[in-house]
Amino acid sequence: MMQPGRRRDAPTGVSGYTLVELVVVISILGILAAVMGPRFFDQQTFSQRSYADELASALRAAQKAAVISGCPAKLTLTSSTYTANQQVAAGNGCNTASSTYSTPLLGGDGSAISGTAPSGITVSPTGSFLFDTQGRLTSSPGTTLTIGSRTITIVAGTGFVQVQ
Repeated sequence: MMQPGRRRDAPTGVSGYTLVELVVVISILGILAAVMGPRFFDQQTFSQRSYADELASALRAAQKAAVISGCPAKLTLTSSTYTANQQVAAGNGCNTASSTYSTPLLGGDGSAISGTAPSGITVSPTGSFLFDTQGRLTSSPGTTLTIGSRTITIVAGTGFVQVQ
């Protein structure tokens, strides 16, 4: 027990960090944050995946519309946009003599199936993807689409669409 008026001796081994050490560590952390931070917040990968899923959904919708309606359907793809249309209607069927695809396909929400790629995202190859009344891919610029690091594969014989 200490007696009043007596001073306690200071400990001989002082522990802690110096101001210089703290400044160096904080500086290193700041440099790492400046270099690595943008890599963690890059949306390009997410945008590629999102657009690949969106485009695959549009291809599936065109294929299903061709089977359900009995009229061929076409998805026209440019490097940054797509639209889905069907052959011109004639009565209760489609005008098979017509080579125009001017009837827009409608999605589940009632709006036309079309879209635009996010900024910096492109697709190749481009062209028209034609599905017959049995859902088969009968005409296309290719069966594998490339969107950045993502690919969409279409099996021509069945019309099966897969995103990888």
